Amino acid sequence: MKKIAFLIFASLIFLLNSCKDEAEVYDGQSYLHFNKGVTGDVAVTGGSGSNTVNVEFGTITPASGASQVKLVVDTSVSTAVEGTDFQIVNQNTTVNAGEIGGKFQVKLLESGATLAPKLIVFKLQSSSISNATFDQTYILTYKKVCPSALAGTYQYSTVNAFTPDGASTTVPGPLTGSVVFTQVSDGVYQISDSSFGAFAKFPGYAPTSTGVRIQDLCNKLSFTTPNQYGDTFVISNVVVVGNKLTFKWTTSYGEFGTTTLTKSNGNWPPLN
Repeated sequence: MKKIAFLIFASLIFLLNSCKDEAEVYDGQSYLHFNKGVTGDVAVTGGSGSNTVNVEFGTITPASGASQVKLVVDTSVSTAVEGTDFQIVNQNTTVNAGEIGGKFQVKLLESGATLAPKLIVFKLQSSSISNATFDQTYILTYKKVCPSALAGTYQYSTVNAFTPDGASTTVPGPLTGSVVFTQVSDGVYQISDSSFGAFAKFPGYAPTSTGVRIQDLCNKLSFTTPNQYGDTFVISNVVVVGNKLTFKWTTSYGEFGTTTLTKSNGNWPPLN
């Protein structure tokens, strides 16, 4: 009797475990959702005109028949404007029977891109497939980036250098020599001498002005970080003619000069 009871008990345990191991099968509606993440971060490169990216979506189960799905913009929270900053290439797409998703293409226009990021918030719509309760918003962040390649050694010629220090020294020049731009990050370069020879001629000054960096933001030049004396630099009157870049530099202390940098390996980009 005990043996029979044991066999019955063992059989029940086996049946229970078999039920637990059996995979559950979802047999409900398809339900739309964004299936490749709910955020994207991309860039539009200066000079490219545009950048086309994919926004993908899926369904929980294969579609039972051909269904239209539309990508719509939530204008209440988006900072980019459709038609001006971007275009949805295929705003409506078809999910055919047996398929489990698709993708839209969004064209980000360089003309509408800025250095500060813009946001586009997307949602999904369909008259034949219900929306899921999750992953219903896709946020695309994008900005404009520009390639910069100013690292190198250049020959300088500086004229009309001035310092208000002491007897207010003016050095007509030209002062000539070489200066090195060393890249420290994207579009930012350390300058070996931001006085371009002038400090070496000013009485009581260090031979070079160090610590100053020059930044290239989509061909717009600016000086960043102070020099060893704590003075900041401003660039103005930027002119490019072939392989020659001419500009005026002025410091917060009152020094200034006009410098021309000459490239030996081609022309300067259209800096300003």
